[in-house]
Amino acid sequence: MRVTRVLIEGFRGWGHLDVRPGSHVLVAGVPRAGRTDLITALARVLDPDAARGAALSDLHQRPIIPDGADPAAAEAGDDVAEEQAEAVVEAPAADVACAGVAAEEDAFGDSGATPQAPPAVLQRVEAAQVEVTLTDFDPDVQQLLDGVLEPLEDSGCASEDPDASADAPLCARLAYRLSYDEEAESLESVVYFPARSNPTLGQYSRVPAATRRMLPVVTLDAGQPLQLRAGAGLRRILDERAAKAGAAAFDALGQAVAKAVSALSADPAVAEAINAVLAVGGTGERIGDAPLTAEQVGFHAEDGSVAALLRTLRATLHLDAGGMLGLAQHGSTVSAVLSMAEAMLLSTVPGAVVLADDFGDQLDAPATEHLAALLRARSGQVWLSTRRPEAARAFEPTEVIRLVRHGGVRSHHQLTKIVDRKALVAMRQWHTQLLAALTAPTVAITEGPHDVAVLSMVDRRKPPFSLPLSAHGVRLVASGTGGEGGIGQIPRVASLARQLGFRVLAVIDRDKDSAQTSDELAKIQATCDAVVRLPPGAIERAMGDGLPLQALAHASATLTEYGIPDPMGGQLTEAAVTNLCKVIHRQGLHEQFLEALYAAEPKAHEPPVISMTLGLLAMAAGPSYSGKALIDVPTMARPAGT
Repeated sequence: MRVTRVLIEGFRGWGHLDVRPGSHVLVAGVPRAGRTDLITALARVLDPDAARGAALSDLHQRPIIPDGADPAAAEAGDDVAEEQAEAVVEAPAADVACAGVAAEEDAFGDSGATPQAPPAVLQRVEAAQVEVTLTDFDPDVQQLLDGVLEPLEDSGCASEDPDASADAPLCARLAYRLSYDEEAESLESVVYFPARSNPTLGQYSRVPAATRRMLPVVTLDAGQPLQLRAGAGLRRILDERAAKAGAAAFDALGQAVAKAVSALSADPAVAEAINAVLAVGGTGERIGDAPLTAEQVGFHAEDGSVAALLRTLRATLHLDAGGMLGLAQHGSTVSAVLSMAEAMLLSTVPGAVVLADDFGDQLDAPATEHLAALLRARSGQVWLSTRRPEAARAFEPTEVIRLVRHGGVRSHHQLTKIVDRKALVAMRQWHTQLLAALTAPTVAITEGPHDVAVLSMVDRRKPPFSLPLSAHGVRLVASGTGGEGGIGQIPRVASLARQLGFRVLAVIDRDKDSAQTSDELAKIQATCDAVVRLPPGAIERAMGDGLPLQALAHASATLTEYGIPDPMGGQLTEAAVTNLCKVIHRQGLHEQFLEALYAAEPKAHEPPVISMTLGLLAMAAGPSYSGKALIDVPTMARPAGT
């Protein structure tokens, strides 16, 4: 069985969502974009036990404009951001670094100077509605749903055409409706068949809980592993596989414990200690009808039952030279792997729809990918929500539904099948580049890996008062690795990122004007939200612009450690700097050169052009940015006398 459509209206943070998966589904995206809400909505329809979690907050709240409010006030912040962007770009070279810091703080909201829109007035919807379309039933389930089956269209929706082909596959729609009765101050929910109901008139053909329990649907709920207490995963597995043998084993445990405790009570050392207590002030003679001695004192676990004993048992494992240790002492990953293994064993229902939220949170990377691949292979259809890119590696790119949140509005994005040969080259970077940015709102695409290395190194060495790109939700990626990179690949990677709902920025070199460069720039701007362009001379020149020649010469001299002559040879000239840039580019010594710059005394040699570029990226990363689409980073003059 599989789900062909999920239609959500007014449930939690979703005002509207219409998802039509083709096969398996990996739900990922930025925080607060609705991953858990989507999995919960599915469970409310398909799992009869999930309705117990209903709350008033499940009803979506829509913002409304209050009477007398100024609709233009909400746009004030955008206008201010644009003015700041222009001021930074047009500032004199000496003031650029300070302006970059100020713009970055303002973009992030630290300055407090941006006018705030009036608080939104929220109105709760009358009812939340989740409709799920199912198909590919086995014969038993199809017979169970006889009377509510409908023809299925290629779009994944149930057909409303009375003349639909008799050969069309069959589907069934189940819907969950949640409303709030203000007079009774209570939530009312119903799961019904839309094909035989009329919600407008309050007429519902309810889906019996027994029918939903017959559907092959499994919700993974990983808990503490290897527990033998009633209701625990291992106990359920034992009861399903060998209930009588398990009961006999527990009876034997009870008898053995009773015998051992009896022997403990009769032990001379224990008896002597008990008698000593009872002898104090004649206690043993006063508290009973007859004098009490150690022979009349026994012990048992809590209420005396085996169940009480099983609740106290904890698994121990012998995994290495450390010997037999408690499960907790082996680390959280071991517990998480065993817990997921139990959950998967309990979910082995042929052809089932498997639901799991926050998959892989406690797993290491290989285990996350392996178990996700195992679930995908064994399920009729799996719906996993995750924060882990490793889980997405087990899925086809077209099976990933990425949820995003721009300006407080949620949306979903999914790749379509790519047949264009050139676009396939960009698709290769799904795993190598974009997958690592799965939960980031924004990606900044550079021309190649050296650009990423330089920008990343300067970004992570920012002073404490300056926020890194990660604080603005930006992930740096290269447009290619090796020979497939370059400015010509940026539009293809950007188009792929846009399909997945990223806000897309680009960092490019400022080449000499020509018809080719103008065409390349136009293509990049057409696929990106904003473009930051370095000064003439590419990333190698940008690393040294604005720094004293003595600092560059000192850092250049350290490159001899890598078996090459000193590129500047101690010469304090611009020609020597040009040769240095060529050597760094040819030898790929970008990070090594930066390391030498940062190690120099005095330690004030942060590349100002690169720092400015990072500040502009941070400013353009916000969805409210409305400044220039092409931001040129100015060239910075060297300090006088250097």
